[in-house]
Amino acid sequence: MPKASLLPEPTGTLPVTARRLDALTGLRFYAALLVFAFHISLSRFYLGDSDIVEPLQFILKNGGWFGVTFFFILSGFVLMWSARAGDTPGRFIWRRIAKIVPNHAVTFFLALAIGGLGASTIGEAVANLLLIHAWIPADTAFFSINHPSWSLSAELFFYVAFPFVLPLVNRIPRHGLLLIGTALIGLITLAPLAAGLLPAGELFGPNHAQSPLFGASIPQIWAVYALPPVRLLEFALGMLAARAVRERILPTIPLGPALLVAALGYGGSLFLPITWQMDAAYVIPVLLLVIAAAQDTSPPGIFASPAAVRLGELSFAFYMVHDIVLTLTRSIVGSAALQPLPAALTILAAFVLSLGCAYLLWRLVEVPANNALRSRNPFSARPTISREA
Repeated sequence: MPKASLLPEPTGTLPVTARRLDALTGLRFYAALLVFAFHISLSRFYLGDSDIVEPLQFILKNGGWFGVTFFFILSGFVLMWSARAGDTPGRFIWRRIAKIVPNHAVTFFLALAIGGLGASTIGEAVANLLLIHAWIPADTAFFSINHPSWSLSAELFFYVAFPFVLPLVNRIPRHGLLLIGTALIGLITLAPLAAGLLPAGELFGPNHAQSPLFGASIPQIWAVYALPPVRLLEFALGMLAARAVRERILPTIPLGPALLVAALGYGGSLFLPITWQMDAAYVIPVLLLVIAAAQDTSPPGIFASPAAVRLGELSFAFYMVHDIVLTLTRSIVGSAALQPLPAALTILAAFVLSLGCAYLLWRLVEVPANNALRSRNPFSARPTISREA
């Protein structure tokens, strides 16, 4: 008896094969680099010169939020783009678990060994290991152990939801895609208003003294930034965009102007209230950037050269190790403020070490574990080969 499939057979408007999206792969590394820069600003290695510290910290303060929005929209886009006819929820979800869990498990224990529990409880650490910590409205839970791993908790929810959201996206009439997409953008943009109705509750305290979140409401920030069903809206928006690009519903968006809009959107976000900085400010610029990169059949080498694509392939590992390296670096150099030159050299060393560790994680863990788990997919009768990012 054939297995039940929630992923439909291809229609006349969805080709079986889709071209590679090298520019999107390359852009992933730049998004991860933004997150790295954001965490550098929190580490304040360059504290010794206030004329440098304050402007640089202000410019970088939204890099992490912007990068995560890019990853969530991109994830929905790529998975929609590479969806397989006749796939089953079990096969799909297993492949995605094979992609994220090995790196998460290794970096979880590495971060635990280097930084310990911090302010987190053992229960919150267990929730982190199980990738359910983004559902807990406490900063000691969703930002526990290896801090960037909260986004994997959200991604895991996206993967479970994907086989059920995909038929809904495919059933939307072509003329309704823009309307539904606009509605999703409206919901994402207005989410901070809804979050503002929540009781302020506990505030981000001394553990976030260097962060833009210091003094902000934990429940309200959690609701707009970490809560997986809220971030699912961006993932679904990415799925809609992928279908619109494949069916050539959208006009061509040049990559250069899209990058400019992304830069202007980021710059404008620096002056918004904190709940609007977490996500809402970037959704349109990031969406335009993802669409433009996907439409561009001859993107510039800075995004699509073999080196850029390889860096994009390393981006997930880089994202998972960089904050651990920064924690280790800070523990080595101590809490003393560094003068500009030593600070610059320290940051450069942390970047090189992060990139080296990312390569080792990718080469020794991510790729072999992913291949091994895929070849043992219990929901598949034969080994699978995927184009999924």
